[in-house]
Amino acid sequence: MPDDLRRSLKKLTVSQMKSIAEAHGIDVSICTAKKAFVDVLASSALTENDVREFLSKGNIRDSDATDMKNVQDDLERISAGTGKPKDVDDANEMNIERSIDQALLLRPLFYEIDSATEHAWNKMILGDFSEALRLNTESRGQVIERLATYHLYSTALSLRAAETLMWEMKDLIGESASELKVALAEAKMAFMNGPPKRREETLEEVEKLTSKAVQAFREKSSDAERELRQMLQDYASFGVRVDGASEMLDIAANAKSSKDFGQYSVLLNEARMLAAKEKGARMREFESAFEQVRSAIDAAKEAGVDTKKDEAQFRDAKKAFKKSDFKAAMELLSAVERAADSAHLQKVREDDGVKAKEIEQISSSVRMDEPDLQEAAMYGMDVQEGLLFVRQAKTALERSDVVVAAKYSRRAHKLTKSMEEDLKRMRAERGIVNRLEGGSCGECGREALYTYPDGTTRCDECGHTFSTAGGAGTMEDDSDGKKRRLKGFLGR
Repeated sequence: MPDDLRRSLKKLTVSQMKSIAEAHGIDVSICTAKKAFVDVLASSALTENDVREFLSKGNIRDSDATDMKNVQDDLERISAGTGKPKDVDDANEMNIERSIDQALLLRPLFYEIDSATEHAWNKMILGDFSEALRLNTESRGQVIERLATYHLYSTALSLRAAETLMWEMKDLIGESASELKVALAEAKMAFMNGPPKRREETLEEVEKLTSKAVQAFREKSSDAERELRQMLQDYASFGVRVDGASEMLDIAANAKSSKDFGQYSVLLNEARMLAAKEKGARMREFESAFEQVRSAIDAAKEAGVDTKKDEAQFRDAKKAFKKSDFKAAMELLSAVERAADSAHLQKVREDDGVKAKEIEQISSSVRMDEPDLQEAAMYGMDVQEGLLFVRQAKTALERSDVVVAAKYSRRAHKLTKSMEEDLKRMRAERGIVNRLEGGSCGECGREALYTYPDGTTRCDECGHTFSTAGGAGTMEDDSDGKKRRLKGFLGR
């Protein structure tokens, strides 16, 4: 009967059960407690007769004397000292983790022992002392067996909990994480191969260091939260949107209160990254504001406006920005742009010649830059902002708003110039353009002529484009419609 086999196996030592398992080809390598050996052997094809027969033949590999010798060896190893931490290789690490997983499945239950103890006491009351003695002896054996299982289970639980906490807190606890990692390695090795006292010593060290690490985590996380909240307040003072980061930080604080340290660390990092992203977006807005005001000043100056005061305020805005006085910087920039635009508009209204000249310059700039930006977009270059400026310049020009058109055409031209070298490289790599060696531009005199597949030749310095029209020896300048002789641009 299975119950009879189980009772017989419980009377054997672990060494005896190992010998029986080896003789019958039963794998007990995963067993770390006596109960586990009993469970594996009882669930196999082994019978009680097999056990009796094996014992009667005297084939036991490890006798009781050998068991006592093993105990003495353990005591000698314990008295030799606590030892030094060892590195755990990958194979042993996998074996240890598998053993911890198995031990966590051995969660002991003591209600059977409580029931047996109560049953024995009832027999005592009724005067059935013989049965009371039998039941008490049986429950005491169960207690010893359950305690061994409980020790393995509780050790595995502490190791797994401590290691999980270490990984969840490692970003904040610093040196404590290193100490805890070493202690865990020692405790794991003791869990697998160490004597009971060694297991207890290393486990106590792990529990002590884990408590220390948790305290360090709480202190450093509180500091990190305070710093991040202060940083968000600073960001908000110059217009950064911090609602999302603040909400995420509140959720992180709730996770820490619930002792979900892993989730807390993740949310804290995400809040910090979101704040940095919003700050970056705001910084780009500032950069764009400085570029816009710079364009307004330059456009007004070219129209004949005295911009000395505007230049001085622009420099003051830069100084305020460097000092992180973002509010003052933005106020100065707004004032400078309004003043420059107002003076520029006044010039345009007073002088039709200035207006006509600006319209011609804006139109020419747009005609030069838009095709280059569209071509760059075909090559996968990021030119969306430049194309937006071109559209804004064209729209303003259609409304006869010369001041606004001048600012946006300047910004588009600056972006086009900044990608000029990359565009040249892209064209050359694709064989789209070829340099015209020995040729010089009839407008600017520079040797910067490139030929295109459609038969046009363009100067990369001044932007003038020429194409063959009519007959040999004549060229047409597409930029202003003038006819030029071939010698007008080739080799002056």
